[in-house]
Amino acid sequence: MTGYSRPAKSVFRRSTGGAAAACGSARPRRSRTSRGQSAVEFALMAVLAIIIMTVGIQFALIGQAALALSQGSSVLARYAAVNPGTVGPNGTVALTAPMKQLLSSSILTNSGGDLTVTIASYSGTTTNTTDTPVQTDRLVIRLSYNAKSKIALPNPFLGIVTFPTTLSASDSQMYE
Repeated sequence: MTGYSRPAKSVFRRSTGGAAAACGSARPRRSRTSRGQSAVEFALMAVLAIIIMTVGIQFALIGQAALALSQGSSVLARYAAVNPGTVGPNGTVALTAPMKQLLSSSILTNSGGDLTVTIASYSGTTTNTTDTPVQTDRLVIRLSYNAKSKIALPNPFLGIVTFPTTLSASDSQMYE
């Protein structure tokens, strides 16, 4: 049996020789149209994903300011209850240096012009305000923040999503 040789088998799947070439490829070839369609689908999905991520980041910025307001109202109410003469009994309060140190810097933008602090002192559990609070009286601090400086996207965004422009938080404490 000299001179007899078998054709070499390829170890690669997309072999063009041997029996595979005779009966056709096991996988159909992708056309150029199919590859172009995939590119267009990816581009559309990428734009949609970027829009969703951008809106998520915008809400995260607003949420961070809302959290800072909530914590700020608690800490200022505690500060005012412990130091009753330093804050004032009723009305809008100007932020002092010690009060600014208690608040997050993220809500102290524009020299504090976006933040409004209102204080009210009530006699005991009534709704009557008092100018001379005593130990059994309670104090309510309300923070209001203009969040327009935190919004980077058009509002409303694509006519679908509307971002809040005014945030507020309040807390109460008993005078000590």
